[in-house]
Amino acid sequence: MSRAGPEPGPADGADHDTFRPAPAMSDAPTLAAKVLLLEHDPRHYQALWDFSQSLGLVVLPRSATDALATLGQHKDLGGVMLAEDLPCESGDALALALAINRLRPELPIFLRRTGTLPLSDEQARAASHPWTELDTLREAIECSLFSLRYPTELVTGVVELTAGAIRSMFPHAQVDNEAPYVVHDRIIFGQVSTLIALESTWCRGYMMLQTEESALRQGMLQGFGYEGVGGDLNFRELNHLLGETTNLIWGAFKNRYIPPEAFANEQTQVPIVINHEQKYISFGSQDPQLCVRYRLSDPRRPGLPPLIIVQRLIFNLLWKPERFTEYASPTDKPGGTGELELF
Repeated sequence: MSRAGPEPGPADGADHDTFRPAPAMSDAPTLAAKVLLLEHDPRHYQALWDFSQSLGLVVLPRSATDALATLGQHKDLGGVMLAEDLPCESGDALALALAINRLRPELPIFLRRTGTLPLSDEQARAASHPWTELDTLREAIECSLFSLRYPTELVTGVVELTAGAIRSMFPHAQVDNEAPYVVHDRIIFGQVSTLIALESTWCRGYMMLQTEESALRQGMLQGFGYEGVGGDLNFRELNHLLGETTNLIWGAFKNRYIPPEAFANEQTQVPIVINHEQKYISFGSQDPQLCVRYRLSDPRRPGLPPLIIVQRLIFNLLWKPERFTEYASPTDKPGGTGELELF
């Protein structure tokens, strides 16, 4: 497949593509999204690359033969850009769209139409966002990838308090975070996950932390934690460690963002579906989720792989960002006590 523009980084089987801060957008000024780009035409490739950079999209260019394998390597995609005339060894690009949709039906597929025949019902369901003009593509991306507005103060505040909590639990690790981004994928990262409810006058949903058990154990073996807490931990102790980290973040979130006297009136509930075999979790909403990846490394051993902790915030039951803005910026904002509640 011929490619124009910058070459992608190596696909090494993990989510190691570097995230960059996104250019300003009215709805998501600090967020990015990772998209799989399946485009063979050099002219359209360059136009889509430039277009993606202007929106803060992190692009993963691949060929048709690499497309399905890339889905297995990246569990945090926002969507797929696909050319209808993309050369495929077997079948055609529409058949590839159906295959992608079967594997990851949550991902919106933005199909660059080159043919004139109408799509079948099955094809239209898979390639849900056909386009021929960039203005149409822009509208589809803003409606699907950036459909929820996350206030900048909330995003930066969540990263700040989360990084602080992680540093408290792992005092000897260097903690860095990648730029926050949004995902449509519902695939769980790693083997250890925690889930805690978030509820306020402006939101109801959940926060998740996810990590790999072996990497967490290795991090403790390297001395990331407190003195005397090493890497010889069983899975229950590792679960407890991530659970305590989650609890610490929740306490900081509660102190900063949840009014003590008021809670949401909307008490709607939806089932949470977890498929352990497929490492899949659904909160009953198609809205994109806020995601941040934190890298814990050992400054004394820079060559060792980092411990990755993935944080997701899912506001599936109530999301009123205008109420958050009102709460976060009152005329007489009370000062914090500096105390952290843990339960």
